[in-house]
Amino acid sequence: MEDTGIGIAPDDLGRLFVEFQQLDASTAKKYPGTGLGLALTKRMVEAQGGRVGVSSTPGVGSVFFAVLPRTPRTIAEPAPGEERAAAIANAPTVLVIDDDARDRSWLVNTLAQAGYSVESASTGAGGLTLCRTRRFDAITLDLLLPDGSGLEVLRSLRATGLNRDTPVIVVTVVAERGAAAGFHVHDMLVKPVVVDQLLASLKRARLVPDRARPILVIDDNPRALKLAAKTLQQLGYRAVCRSDAKSALQAARESPPAAVILDLVMPEIDGFEFLKRFRRSAAGRRTPVIVWTVKDLTRKERQRLEALAQAIVVKSGGAAALVEELGAYVSPHAGSGSES
Repeated sequence: MEDTGIGIAPDDLGRLFVEFQQLDASTAKKYPGTGLGLALTKRMVEAQGGRVGVSSTPGVGSVFFAVLPRTPRTIAEPAPGEERAAAIANAPTVLVIDDDARDRSWLVNTLAQAGYSVESASTGAGGLTLCRTRRFDAITLDLLLPDGSGLEVLRSLRATGLNRDTPVIVVTVVAERGAAAGFHVHDMLVKPVVVDQLLASLKRARLVPDRARPILVIDDNPRALKLAAKTLQQLGYRAVCRSDAKSALQAARESPPAAVILDLVMPEIDGFEFLKRFRRSAAGRRTPVIVWTVKDLTRKERQRLEALAQAIVVKSGGAAALVEELGAYVSPHAGSGSES
C-alpha cells in the first residue's frame, strides 16, 4: 500500500508495529487511533509465515507491504479411518471411536467447533493403540465396531493403562438397559446424538474448553487494565477485569478462567499472596498464570514466581510479549468482549 502523505522519519519506523505506540502520542494529536492496527496486522501476517515492512520518505509518502508464502504448509494425513481436528492449545482432548464414517466425522467436527482437541479411530484396535500412547480427557465409544464389541474396548481401557480412569461416553444406536453393566461409564447417548446433550455430558465431566472461559486480568492501574482488556478483545479473547486481588479470587470461583494475567504491586493483597491463595483453590491448580509487572524483581521473588506462574512479562516491553505468552497456553475464541 502506497500513500503520498506526510511520510515518517527514519527514527520512528521501528515504533510503527509496536502495540499502543503512536508517532504522535500527545493529547491534542491530529490523527486518532489506539496504535493497534499495524501491530495486529504484523501478528496475523507472521502467524501465516510471512513478514511486514515499510519504507518512507518524510514529506513524500510511505510504502507498507506484506509478504506471504505461496506454498501451503504440509500437514501429515491421518491414517485411513482416522480423523484429526486442528489442535487447540491447552484444550481438553477427546478420542472418538466409531466405525461409521458419517457419525465419526460429525462427532469430530462438533467437538472441534466447541473448542476441544479431537482425535478419532474407526476400530477398537485403533482406539486402543491411541490410548496406549497418550491420556485423553474423555472418550466417546460406539458399542458396535467391526473388530469386536465396544465393551471389549471398554474392558481393556479399564484394566490398565493411561486411560483407566478417563470418562467414557457410550454412543450407540440403541441404549439398552444394562448394556454396559459392570463397567464404569460416565454417560450413554443414543444416536443420532443431539449437540446439546453431547456438550452437556462433557460439562458434567468438568471438561469445559478454554475458548468458553475468560481471561482474568488483575491490575490496580486503570490504564493498564484498559489497555490489556482492549488488546485481548481485539485478538479474540474474552476478558474479565478486576482491580484488586480479593474481587479477582471471587471472580475465579464464580467463573474459572482459562488463564490469569496478574500485576504484582496492588494494595491490601499483592500478586504474590493472590498466587498463593489461587493455587490452593480448585479453579487455580492448573490454570496458566502470566505475571505482567513493572516491579524490579529480586532473585528470591523471581524464584517464588517461577514456582507458581507460567511466565513473567515486563510491562515496559509492551503488550506484544504478553499476548505471545498467552497464546502459548490459550487460543483466541469467538464471542470476544470484556467485563469489569
